Amino acid sequence: MLNYRYFKQALLFVMLFVSFSCRKDLGNYNYEEINSVDFGGMEKAYNALLGEKFKVSPVLKFTKDDTNDEQAYSYQWFAMKKGEALNSEIRKELATTRNLDVVVKIPSGIYDVYYIVTDKKTGVAYRTSFKLTVQTSIYEGWMVLNDVNGAARLDMISKVNEVYTPVTDVLASTGSELTLKGKPLDVHCYQFNFSNYGIYLSTDKATNRIDAETFKWKNTLNIKYEMVSNVPDDFHADFMASTEHPQGAGTSYMFAAGNVYYYYAVYQINYGVPINLVKEEAVPFKAAPFIARSLSSANLMPNAALFDVDKRRFVRHINNESTCSTMPTMDNALFDYNNVGKDLIYMEYSPFNGGDVFAILKGKDGKVFLARFNLVTAIQTYYAEITGAEIGNADKFAVSPTYGYLFYSAGGKVYEYDMSLKTSKLMLDKGAEKVSLLKFQKFTKGGSSRPYYESRKNQLMVCSYDPALPAERNGKMELYTVPSLNGDLTLGESYSGFGKIVSVSYRER
Repeated sequence: MLNYRYFKQALLFVMLFVSFSCRKDLGNYNYEEINSVDFGGMEKAYNALLGEKFKVSPVLKFTKDDTNDEQAYSYQWFAMKKGEALNSEIRKELATTRNLDVVVKIPSGIYDVYYIVTDKKTGVAYRTSFKLTVQTSIYEGWMVLNDVNGAARLDMISKVNEVYTPVTDVLASTGSELTLKGKPLDVHCYQFNFSNYGIYLSTDKATNRIDAETFKWKNTLNIKYEMVSNVPDDFHADFMASTEHPQGAGTSYMFAAGNVYYYYAVYQINYGVPINLVKEEAVPFKAAPFIARSLSSANLMPNAALFDVDKRRFVRHINNESTCSTMPTMDNALFDYNNVGKDLIYMEYSPFNGGDVFAILKGKDGKVFLARFNLVTAIQTYYAEITGAEIGNADKFAVSPTYGYLFYSAGGKVYEYDMSLKTSKLMLDKGAEKVSLLKFQKFTKGGSSRPYYESRKNQLMVCSYDPALPAERNGKMELYTVPSLNGDLTLGESYSGFGKIVSVSYRER
């Protein structure tokens, strides 16, 4: 017991000695601050054009070096694609000079650019960074598919430094390998899977996808390479119809000669056997060339309404199934889903009123009706004859996503129909010009980070052409603000120099 007490006292003495020695030893060293760098003269974000000069001249202040001797330091600039891990294999080296003065050669996209200054004497490196958005003349904008004397031409209204400028025959100007053959049908842009964006071009001869960054093309970008079913070499889609998914889930319907195909990247469902077959029926039906589709807010599953031309009935596609289902029987129905008794001349899904399908039907007597129903619940919300002026001659339609107004055109006149008041109002009279397209663009992105998208999705697009002008430049595209209370349209943007515009889609970023 005594020995143990002595042991504890000895151990305490050693600990006190070590502690005292350490405190005393601290005073025997002279600590000096190392040279460090303060970075100035640099923005947090820059925009640059591919193939153009890009300069950044940082102001460097060294805390322990007033000589500003550039030779005492080494410099490195490199870019990393946003979201990629830092490693030498995927980073893009830009320069090894104090100032950045280069011709931008890295592909378009959003990068984090890192600037590293290393003190050669100490080997200590200091780093800063900024965001760099590399753009091209085809980085973003409206894709415009034209008819020029029966031939297809792709133009673009390109956004560069927040300015939109028309580019004629953009495939030729970018050196694309794709030559459009046949009559133009459809251009459609959407994120077809989580990592790839698609720009699809359809004529009556072929449907092809071009590289969304360069507009380059190779034969494996033909639509048949996205299909699991065998199709002839001249197979083409009349149009593509994707659903709006903010995370880019990649879901789309494709219409081709009365058949409808379905694609959903998340579930690895590729275009295969046509889905225009009602469950438990043996013979496929011929679908009308309209697909009213939406994404369920509950489970993010796509839903679509189709129309059987022969039986004059509505059907729907739900739950990723390989077939369609008949619409359920409804109490107090306004019309019979399974025997409408009229032909469908237009149909689309609109977010108005929480989301409704707008269907325009025409009887043998020439009377035109508007039917509305909820795609998910199948509840019918409206059915009445459209009593608007010249409605019997209307051939282009669009539905305001904000106010639910029906816009239609006859010749060079554009009308707005208010279904509540059952009145029509002449909104535009273009005289000798003809309207070739009415549309409200469905943007996937929006909100405060995309103010242009947010405002334009509620603007009416009116495309028209003057038959008296040369076919290669007789068309124009205009965007109009739609006010409430049946107010007059207000012209916002206007672009000209196109052919007869057949289809328009926006290449988003």
